[in-house]
Amino acid sequence: MKLLQKTAILLPVLLFFFFIAGNAEAEGPKEINTEKSPLHRSVFAMPVYVVLPDGCSFVKSQAGCVDKTKKVSLESSVIRLPYSALLEEFTEENLKKASMELKMKNEFIWNGSSAILMKIFQKKGSALVGKWTLVVDRGEECWMINGLYPAKDQKRGEAVLKTIKSAYWENEKSSSSAEIPQGNVDVHGTPLKLAALLDGAVVYTKDGFLPTKKDDGSLFVVSRLSNTFVTPDKQPGFAKEKLQMIEKGEKIDIISEKEVMIDGLSGIEIVGYTSGEQTKLIYQTMLFDGRNSHVMVGIAKSDIPENLDLFHGTAETFKTAR
Repeated sequence: MKLLQKTAILLPVLLFFFFIAGNAEAEGPKEINTEKSPLHRSVFAMPVYVVLPDGCSFVKSQAGCVDKTKKVSLESSVIRLPYSALLEEFTEENLKKASMELKMKNEFIWNGSSAILMKIFQKKGSALVGKWTLVVDRGEECWMINGLYPAKDQKRGEAVLKTIKSAYWENEKSSSSAEIPQGNVDVHGTPLKLAALLDGAVVYTKDGFLPTKKDDGSLFVVSRLSNTFVTPDKQPGFAKEKLQMIEKGEKIDIISEKEVMIDGLSGIEIVGYTSGEQTKLIYQTMLFDGRNSHVMVGIAKSDIPENLDLFHGTAETFKTAR
């Protein structure tokens, strides 16, 4: 009898919550449509424009811009994964593994594209960093925009959110891949996973994070130097010069150098080690097509024989875009 009484009490409550859930699902994601104003600025590699926070003095950074005094930065990257596949990675469990705590997550139709906005707190040493992250569906790839600020500074957090919410781009899902490296490698069956696309370079790591959390610190980067015609007699010297620029401030001792032919392109493969306190493997293959130089670089600080085989095998799969 008591069980029936409890059921009678609970049933209306359960039905009430089912009703709310059903209505929420029926409403679908909210729409956001921004208009480009004279205040919008281009600070990213992709065609996304934002209104920068008041009172900040930004300087250009590798991925966007930063105000080091106020500890506010804006970053962007292109992820070569479909939107649905990328969203599966943003679970609370996966974020915790990367020392991140998901505070909020909302989906939108943003300027005609599916998008998700997240508020994340991340431990960086002894500091706690706040991050507003916007992920935008662009067909076969996604745009990711991050606004970072001191997590305890609510005022700056609100200013960064305002900037992220001002994001404007054209409605067409035009892929930016045509502007990025005119070639790619096949990582299927290898430990390498896409980590980011930054400033025209495709970056792979073994865990799909940049910077990688793997102990060997390995990464593999594919990029292109446009309009750099190098005559065959100068190609070895050009490749060595670029090799020495990979690890700034560290001399690289070359242990092997050979000519290669990959996808019909001639090139130079060089293997070396940094001569600093911690020895790192530096692998570089540079291919020349008569007008451009295609560059593949692998770096690892341990498991060197295995990583050398991985880098060498991955470079051999390179195909130019046709």
